[in-house]
Amino acid sequence: MKILITNEIRMYYQWLSKRLRWLATQSFYYSIILSLIISCTSDEQRGAYIPDYPKPGDSSRTAGALRALTRAINQSSSPTAYAKRAAIYLAMGREADALDDINEAISRDGDVGSFYLTRAQILRDRQQPDKALENAQRAEILGVNTPELYTLQGDLLQQQNQFDKARLFLARALQMAPYDGEAYFFRGLMAARTGDTAQAVSLYEQSLRLKPRYLETYNQLASIYRTRRDLYSALNYITRAVQYFPQNARLQYSRGLIYHTAGRLDSAQQCYQRVIQLQPGYYQAYFQSGLINQRFRNYYAALADYQRVQQLRPQFPRIDTYIGYCHEQMGQYDLAVAAYSKATKLNVGDRQATAGLWRSQRRQYQNQYNPVFLPNSTEKAASDNRERTRLDTTRVRISTIAPKTREIGGGSDSLRRAVKPLGPN
Repeated sequence: MKILITNEIRMYYQWLSKRLRWLATQSFYYSIILSLIISCTSDEQRGAYIPDYPKPGDSSRTAGALRALTRAINQSSSPTAYAKRAAIYLAMGREADALDDINEAISRDGDVGSFYLTRAQILRDRQQPDKALENAQRAEILGVNTPELYTLQGDLLQQQNQFDKARLFLARALQMAPYDGEAYFFRGLMAARTGDTAQAVSLYEQSLRLKPRYLETYNQLASIYRTRRDLYSALNYITRAVQYFPQNARLQYSRGLIYHTAGRLDSAQQCYQRVIQLQPGYYQAYFQSGLINQRFRNYYAALADYQRVQQLRPQFPRIDTYIGYCHEQMGQYDLAVAAYSKATKLNVGDRQATAGLWRSQRRQYQNQYNPVFLPNSTEKAASDNRERTRLDTTRVRISTIAPKTREIGGGSDSLRRAVKPLGPN
């Protein structure tokens, strides 16, 4: 009996010791995790924590990364923090803010090649290819050896029509990253610029298979098929792109252009209005909407669209001619004359503006000095015209015209003789 109790006590103590060791191990792990959390939190509060780049499309992580980077910049003014925030701004489309940050990063540490690569990407998006190429070459000198750099250089060189050098850089990028869809896109863009649209379409298709979310590929394919008048294929690519980017104003505008070309004006107008909702400063959408309203003879709406274009883009070609035409069709000849006069001063060779100016001045003069041409006296003017054109037969002597006869070969003119109708003999 004593031996049995002793064994039970021994087993109990063994179990208890194992349990205590397990609890001690768990508490140790928990203490480590808690200390890491506290240290990360304190680092973030002090501005010493610099987060990684967030994934594209993750708005919550992007906002958190921006807050953390801003705190790091305010506390320590780290060049790396400036560069990372510039990259995030670039992905968000805020090129001006991105350029300010990357310039600050380079001013603090000018020996980091990745900083120059980021600045080259920003300058490319700001339509400054020459400066972008200089920064890309500087990044290569500082040791950057990535497919991203060679793809960027290939794009910048093909923009400068240096196609042979561009092919070399793009080939090098594909050797390092055979599944880089962006490199195939720029090869297709180069083929399209040299007139080989069949090769361009093939390369664009390869780019889409590797990188289906690359927006510019859809735009280029739609542009090629729209030029070929294959509107169904163009609309197909744009619709596929809209599935990935439903809030992209440029895609909606491209779809509106396709509908416009196909004569589906109601669908085109819906697309243009969607563009205006997404991006109120998209002046091309206002202009196309004005053309459709003018086609439907809705001149008040067309005039509002054209005036909006003039506000957003005062140097838009021939916009005063379109405004003058709307005023002319609405009977506002004073405003039409002013718009046409401005158009002819800006462009002496604008024949439509010159003709519209002549018509508007003539009608303006007629309405001011000849009441016959007023709108209320249209019927009276027509009746007066009929009275003035009526012939007074009492003062005119009218003589009947006798048919001329002449002898041809001793006989009468056969052309003047009556023609006997055909019938049975």
